[in-house]
Amino acid sequence: MAGIAGGAEYVVIPEVDVDPEEIAARLAKSYDRGKEHAIVVVAEGAKYNASKLDEYFQTHRERLGFDLRMTILGHVQRGGNPGAFDRILASKLGAAAVETLRRGEHGVLVGQIRNEIKTTSLDIVASTKKPLDLNLVELARILD
Repeated sequence: MAGIAGGAEYVVIPEVDVDPEEIAARLAKSYDRGKEHAIVVVAEGAKYNASKLDEYFQTHRERLGFDLRMTILGHVQRGGNPGAFDRILASKLGAAAVETLRRGEHGVLVGQIRNEIKTTSLDIVASTKKPLDLNLVELARILD
């Protein structure tokens, strides 16, 4: 979603295999339309992660005809500076985590669900996946 909202020319996600040549073709097409720069967003866990794509593009730079500059954003850069809400939530979660340990409860994640601080078993957290709407992936390709 962030890649689409941010105007990325290509978004790489773990759920959909990607060919670096396809990315190069998309970037070249954007350049031909007059764009002087491009953004490719690469999600964590993708087979062709940012480092592998960078290596591929550097290796094939002469043939592809353009340079690539890679930046890996940190968590703070992704979300910006913490505001009052973030700081208060962190304090609430920290206090709840300490209380959870004091009660002898282990193997849980402390989080906020519907404005309430709760614990969730790590087994549930690790086995639950938020489904990806592949229609958005297809829509992004159509809009190109």
